[in-house]
Amino acid sequence: MRRRAVVLAVAAAAAWTALYLLDLASVSRAALLADGVLLLAAAPLIVIADVAARRRTPARATGTVLACEGEGVEPSGWEYTLTVRFTSPDGRDHVFTESGRPRRRPSDPVTVRYDPRDPARARLDLGAAPAWTAAAVVLLTGAVVTWFAAR
Repeated sequence: MRRRAVVLAVAAAAAWTALYLLDLASVSRAALLADGVLLLAAAPLIVIADVAARRRTPARATGTVLACEGEGVEPSGWEYTLTVRFTSPDGRDHVFTESGRPRRRPSDPVTVRYDPRDPARARLDLGAAPAWTAAAVVLLTGAVVTWFAAR
């Protein structure tokens, strides 16, 4: 729930700033500066949240895509819901679904991260690149907004 609130706050700040830069909204310099600072502060939080999620799910396994459903939006194609099965070291099969992922074909292998004490807490392991990319975009946007507010 906290992650969703942070994402919404960052999105609102970025949208408000974009409207100001396009001269579609009048915003005070103080508000613009606050937006820039919020974005600058949010960038490292994105990476910290990713590291924390990785620590909560330390075990890795190879899973198999059972189904890929949804209407993907090309070119990104990140609008699919995957159903994945993996086997934990105790030999039990676990199935979970995850939304907002790239298209995969049924029977494709995927890397899964899960909590060995609670394998139901599983998620796809996309690596650190998505979090670092998002953090870089937010950081760059925050730097530009802060620069516009300070000039």
